[in-house]
Amino acid sequence: MNELETQLLRAECGGAEPAFCLRTHTTIDAGRWWRPTPVWLCIVGDELMLLAVARRRFVERVKLAECHASYYHHATGQLVIEPTEQLRIKHLSLTPREALDVLNHLRAS
Repeated sequence: MNELETQLLRAECGGAEPAFCLRTHTTIDAGRWWRPTPVWLCIVGDELMLLAVARRRFVERVKLAECHASYYHHATGQLVIEPTEQLRIKHLSLTPREALDVLNHLRAS
């Protein structure tokens, strides 16, 4: 994580250490006109957080208990976070190995 992403994570989780952090292959427009910003997936306590920062900040949080039906869609190469309706980004591009790590963390919690 770069300095801005680390600061945003610390501010959002109140100094708690994340149990898991992963830079996804999903990108969003966070205010850089020359390139999109990568989305980070972090598991902090009992929450899953998605964050990205450049000129604008993007943070979404959802309880891990609300992600119990998440799965990896092999045809698209995306982790699908379900059944929650709160997230704007519910499809994250990941490798199969990365998705397996995320799913293991989701099921362990």
